[in-house]
Amino acid sequence: MAVLTDPFTPANFPDLFTWMWVAGIVIAIGAIVVYSVAQRRYRRYPVILELHEWVFWPIVVTWGVVPLLTVIGVPLMLLFPLVLAGMGTAAYAVFMRYPPKIAAANDEIRRQKFVPPPRRTDDKRPKPTPAGRRRRHR
Repeated sequence: MAVLTDPFTPANFPDLFTWMWVAGIVIAIGAIVVYSVAQRRYRRYPVILELHEWVFWPIVVTWGVVPLLTVIGVPLMLLFPLVLAGMGTAAYAVFMRYPPKIAAANDEIRRQKFVPPPRRTDDKRPKPTPAGRRRRHR
């Protein structure tokens, strides 16, 4: 139990200290890159953009604060709950909150894309003329 309450310093945790602050910086920068690419790629799909928002902010806040907390020597007892809360929020969004919303959005996209054209008996569709051109009904 003393390991959890000791200050997180290079003297107390020589092999874990460097990994924590480097991982925090790398993961935060990676999340920013993925988020910026996703904003351009999925701009026409608002549900997927919402999912990226829900994943981006917990990861950036969590892993952006971890390097600061490791450098000032916060105990592991405070670091691990912060990391678990941030990653848990992102996992909740990915696995529980957004799969039904994405499935509903996909169904709507399919419905809009594959609506059958109107039949020839419908008045909405212009009938061809003997010359082959389509005339507009008035």
